[in-house]
Amino acid sequence: GLTIGEPTSLVVDSLFEISTIGGITEVATTTHYGMSERLDWVHILLINRAAGSRTEVMIHDIPESIDLHASIGTAISLDMTVPEAYRRDGTAVGAIMLQQMQWMESAWWPATVFLTDVPGWVNLTTEPSLNFDITQNIAFQGSATLEFKASDEGMSLYIEAFGRAINKRGDTILLAQGMSDRMSIKPTSSFGLAIRSGGEGVERLYIRMSNVPATPPVVLEEMEALGENLQRATIHIREIVGPYSVIEIDDVRGGRIIASARVSAQVEGTDFDLRGVLLDAQITGGVPMGTTLGVNGIASDLSLLNMVPGLDGSTKHVMVIEPFSSAILTLLATALGGD
Repeated sequence: GLTIGEPTSLVVDSLFEISTIGGITEVATTTHYGMSERLDWVHILLINRAAGSRTEVMIHDIPESIDLHASIGTAISLDMTVPEAYRRDGTAVGAIMLQQMQWMESAWWPATVFLTDVPGWVNLTTEPSLNFDITQNIAFQGSATLEFKASDEGMSLYIEAFGRAINKRGDTILLAQGMSDRMSIKPTSSFGLAIRSGGEGVERLYIRMSNVPATPPVVLEEMEALGENLQRATIHIREIVGPYSVIEIDDVRGGRIIASARVSAQVEGTDFDLRGVLLDAQITGGVPMGTTLGVNGIASDLSLLNMVPGLDGSTKHVMVIEPFSSAILTLLATALGGD
């Protein structure tokens, strides 16, 4: 991105710290960067053969001045500021990619973060929750948390992390398009999961968790959730008798939410593809709105309900697994191969 025949001034003051925690390589940098013109691309690659790690950074459309603090390892954090004089219509950087790959058991395990349309200042942190209690439901214990704040809305975010790469249970994918200026995804004090977003919510939000050990011998093979214009939601799993549970999705505000899951269990050497027939009771603004039926998932369009006068409050879903139909579908799915 340099101009041919023109002098260029450059200032880079950078400190890199590399450490190993629990077998995971952590790379952190604090950098002040200044240049007389914008750059198209910067590509940084760090390879630590002794620790078996590969760290890569790519930045597109770079302004004349950046202050950056970033780290990637068991946690991923990014704190970036661009002076207002070098921002373009609120956007400071075109795109940023951070990736760390760990070499374990003869394979690379990556953790990757993409950001596009990055505003003038951004503070982003994602790390596993460290609050555990074996007497409580463990569905969300140890799950990744996300804290995000920015000077403006409109940024898009993609995070993909294999559990082995960041030393946590399961693998995670998060995709957020058209983000507001703040957002958080984190376990609650009662061991549920809370999603919060500022303004009009996130334009599109997709979360996928896979290969997550749940209550033995149950394994969450895959859980997917998709929200449109989602402002907030809180999820709790209430255990009633043994593994039998009631799922509550409370304080839901937004346009649409779709969620599905696939669960398996191994009992005495036999793998069962568990199927749940869900009865979903919906309440909006304190008024019962009806009951729907789903297999391993739900779909709810809240935008139509919120258009009705007096029903602009939050929505609550109470989902109960119907045991007899679920048992029949589980046996059929197991016998027929799950598809």
